[in-house]
Amino acid sequence: MKKTRRTSRVGEMVRDALVEVFRHDLKTDLGFTSITDVEVSPDLHFARVYISGLKEEETREVVDRLQDLRARVRKFLGARIRLRYTPELDFRYDETTMRASRIEEILMKVKREGGEEDDNDVS
Repeated sequence: MKKTRRTSRVGEMVRDALVEVFRHDLKTDLGFTSITDVEVSPDLHFARVYISGLKEEETREVVDRLQDLRARVRKFLGARIRLRYTPELDFRYDETTMRASRIEEILMKVKREGGEEDDNDVS
């Protein structure tokens, strides 16, 4: 979705309101998850909400649960924000943190292997 100043502001407002909905209105356990980003369409009718967490499998289950509850979440969201139209919600698992940790692991492995080769060349 195209980012403009307006959609960024609305995305932040939706994210803040969703945090309050998750804390106070939903009666479901979300574990150690957090909202990393909210992308709003230019017409403000759709919002894609990215969720991340400590454990990948647990976070994916939470995202599936939120997909099932999205009509209820949207109702609570509409009560907390002042927009002409409450956006349709689409919850997605944010793979950014997992990708970053995988890249970090690969770099550490390459560094260790590179250090061993340097030691062998010197001997």
